[in-house]
Amino acid sequence: MRTNFAGFFLAAGMGLIVMLLGLGALSAAGLVSIMPAEFYETEEPWACGTVAEPVDSTSSPQVAALFSAEAKAGDALFKANCAQCHAVNEKVVGPALAGITKRRSISWLVPWVQNPAKVIASGDEYGVKLFNDYGKQQMPSFGLSKKEIEAIMAWVNANEGAAYTTSVVYCASTQKE
Repeated sequence: MRTNFAGFFLAAGMGLIVMLLGLGALSAAGLVSIMPAEFYETEEPWACGTVAEPVDSTSSPQVAALFSAEAKAGDALFKANCAQCHAVNEKVVGPALAGITKRRSISWLVPWVQNPAKVIASGDEYGVKLFNDYGKQQMPSFGLSKKEIEAIMAWVNANEGAAYTTSVVYCASTQKE
């Protein structure tokens, strides 16, 4: 029996191409990364992270704000606690959060996030309005600290009004020159 090496290599090459295209699509969606986790976690000598690239400019203040330690922590907290019902720039189950720190002070937001039922029960006008505007669906209470809520708000502020294209890895030197 003769072995068809050309057919074998053609099939193997096509399989590799399909696999690379799939990995590229998953990477673009932010579901996988080819870089080890330590690459993103390090602070020395490079600070790196994956952020959505703003359409206007990669050197915008928004990108710089996304790299603050507070905003990085806020990103993880937002995804774990808020993303199921909120987005920054669009209404989901709950209201869009863009401009929230302009509409309400942090001294109002902290008790609201920690225990919205208590704020509504107190008769707070804005809290009652939100409750009524969203079909009397009550936001669950979160056991977040003031510092954690401030980190979420820093992340929200950094993402306000951003028009995004794709996820891009940004790295910046942390070494002093």
